[in-house]
Amino acid sequence: MQNMDLVLLDKIHQHFKNFDEEFLRVKPCRIDAQTVINKIKNKEKVLIVDIRTEGETSLIGYSIPDSINIPLNTLFEENNIKKLLEYKEYLIVVSCHSGVRTVVATAFLHLLGIDNAKSLEGGIAQFADSVKP
Repeated sequence: MQNMDLVLLDKIHQHFKNFDEEFLRVKPCRIDAQTVINKIKNKEKVLIVDIRTEGETSLIGYSIPDSINIPLNTLFEENNIKKLLEYKEYLIVVSCHSGVRTVVATAFLHLLGIDNAKSLEGGIAQFADSVKP
């Protein structure tokens, strides 16, 4: 623990200390699949950021315009954060298979000032169910 960055630790703590039951109940950084679908149909600026691994995306992929794949293990690389910062006028919807990883990823994106990011509730699995005819 002697190499721990205490300033970074304090910043993370300050950001996450408010993530209590009340905060999480109102789901401030989550968005449901139907809302995303409606925004896409209304031609609003939506960027889907798929944080699944290459192996996962080969099983179920996207056919949605304005979607990009940035696996979670590379999401916080400087070039990827810079890429996301180019989409300030978009709703950035972070997705994975079931929506669990995206909650953490979205919270850290907010910590970096990317406040237009939302976690896709239920992930690509729920999204796929929502677009079935």
